[in-house]
Amino acid sequence: MKHKIVLLGATGKVGEAVCKVLKSRTESEILIISNRSEHSFLPNVSIANVNLTDKKSLRQTIREFTPSIIINAAAYTNVDACEDNKHEAMSINAELPETLAKISRSLDSKLIHFSTDYIFDGKNGPYTEDELPNPLSFYGKSKLAGENLIRANHTNFLIIRTNIVYGNSSYGKSDFIRWIIDNLRQNRKLNIITGQSGNPTYSQDIAEAVLRFIQKNSMGIFNVAGSFLADRYNIALETARAIGLDSSLISPVPSSSLVQKAQRPESGGLTNIKTLREIDFAPSDLQTGIKNMLDCE
Repeated sequence: MKHKIVLLGATGKVGEAVCKVLKSRTESEILIISNRSEHSFLPNVSIANVNLTDKKSLRQTIREFTPSIIINAAAYTNVDACEDNKHEAMSINAELPETLAKISRSLDSKLIHFSTDYIFDGKNGPYTEDELPNPLSFYGKSKLAGENLIRANHTNFLIIRTNIVYGNSSYGKSDFIRWIIDNLRQNRKLNIITGQSGNPTYSQDIAEAVLRFIQKNSMGIFNVAGSFLADRYNIALETARAIGLDSSLISPVPSSSLVQKAQRPESGGLTNIKTLREIDFAPSDLQTGIKNMLDCE
């Protein structure tokens, strides 16, 4: 398989994993668009330094490369900060996908974009791809706007919804699973809420799914989420069990005890039935994903 691929958001866990998989397992030519001059995890990859909010430069750079696929893993993911920085959240989570959809349509290329279960209200999770969104936070609203703007401006798109992403990062970026592991390794006590359920998803599994979707030329909206669904407290317990850490350090507390600026879905998560049917792939359970992650450190 050989494509010309533009990738945005390569410093994030999803973007890094996708870049590594496509570079190592295909003959594709990849151009990373970034505001960083170097990417330590792939020193030989091509990089174009472009401000993602500079629509003119972004359009010119992508059109000169003439990709057959554009992959957008860039996002403003600080859920609480989105409540205070609505303009920036909309710029990255909605306006950027719209711009990429228009560019992709003009080049007759495919756009692959990542979204979240935070577009749902968490009253009745886990969610299928066809259920009606109702975001609670501005982060969720901006991500849903991004989805809708892609659908309004292009037909050859693939939107992948996921949640609670964890994995290795060449840039030292943490996540919920890594935060639990790091604290338990230092024998710190943790108070974890018995709410905000979801299915933690290993970034490498997302990358594997992307490869398979590309190979099948899939279109539409698909969920890619880990096979272990639980609330945050039980996710923490399962994380401790995965590598033999002391789960007695973890105490349950109600969601109401956690002060967060943005409201989160209480019963979230995503189902994988459609994805399994499309590409014959199901992401790892949490214990397997954690062991694979730590083996790759």
